[in-house]
Amino acid sequence: MRNQSSIVGRKSVPAKKSKSDFKEATNISRCLLTLLGLWLSENPTKLLKKVLLDLSIVICYFLIFFLLIPCALHTFIIEKKPKKQMKMIGPMSFCVMALIKYFFMIIRREKIRGCLHHIEIDWRRVESLEDREIMVKNAKIGRFITSLCATFMYSGGFFYRTILPFALPRKLLPDNTTMRPLPYPVYRPLFNSQNTPVYEIVFTTQWFGGFVIYTITVAACSLAAVLTLHACGQLKIVMSRLNDFVENSVGTDKTLTSKLGEIVDLHFRALQFAVKIEGLLNEICFVEFIGCTMNICFLGYYLITELEQGEKSWDNCIHDKLVRTSREECEWFDYTSGHVQLSSDNYSWKNGS
Repeated sequence: MRNQSSIVGRKSVPAKKSKSDFKEATNISRCLLTLLGLWLSENPTKLLKKVLLDLSIVICYFLIFFLLIPCALHTFIIEKKPKKQMKMIGPMSFCVMALIKYFFMIIRREKIRGCLHHIEIDWRRVESLEDREIMVKNAKIGRFITSLCATFMYSGGFFYRTILPFALPRKLLPDNTTMRPLPYPVYRPLFNSQNTPVYEIVFTTQWFGGFVIYTITVAACSLAAVLTLHACGQLKIVMSRLNDFVENSVGTDKTLTSKLGEIVDLHFRALQFAVKIEGLLNEICFVEFIGCTMNICFLGYYLITELEQGEKSWDNCIHDKLVRTSREECEWFDYTSGHVQLSSDNYSWKNGS
């Protein structure tokens, strides 16, 4: 069997550099997945690490359900006006979408680990500076997409969960109590969220619950960007090797056969990785596409109705911000999937010609 690390290169890359390159390429994804309890360490047999990961998952589930269940009970039991029910279905759908994505990410933890291990081996295999430049360039694009997604998502969430509740006026209820707004309404028979310190506890818990669902969304985007752009980089390296093989096809038959074998091995490995990505992200991307489409429709509806009713400009600004965030998120997933297809088509065209 051919040694996978014996890729021919003209200028060597130090092993330490490859290790640091891998860490830099996946540092944002590592932080996001660690927060969600999805980053499996190199030594998963340690009991403490396994307990902490499972505890993170339990906490994340608790925070999501703390948002979803009281809000759903209030919306469909207490609230009787269809317009107000519609206004809460949008945030609940975003919460449900995050819950489904998180479920698929949990049951595919081993696949996530396998894909990241595949990337780590690819960085170790790099011995050519030209190949490293291709991989670094694609890794930078992946980090940029992740950073952009995080900026839009967290900023939109910050406005919705922090500024909007304080910007809205407080309402006086018939029992002469003041209704302080929350990002998600609470089913009052469960507990009275307006009393101090219950209100502060509920508000803080909902804030962290929002942080979790935004982190799930950004983590899914990060995985799609990092994995697909790494696959693109590997296909570009294959094309570069083919061009070099055609232009410099001199030497003995044994040498040429060895070079061609390495190209075939690299191409097969890239295709294997693409299959792994598809198995990992298939359902997640489908949920993301359906959810983002629904969110854009709901947010557009909220924006139009509030403009017609002449409500507070804070609502309009925040809903407009969230529309832009959902639209950008759809475009990023479309970009990453299309980028792999484009790289494959370019390779097939060059190989066929």
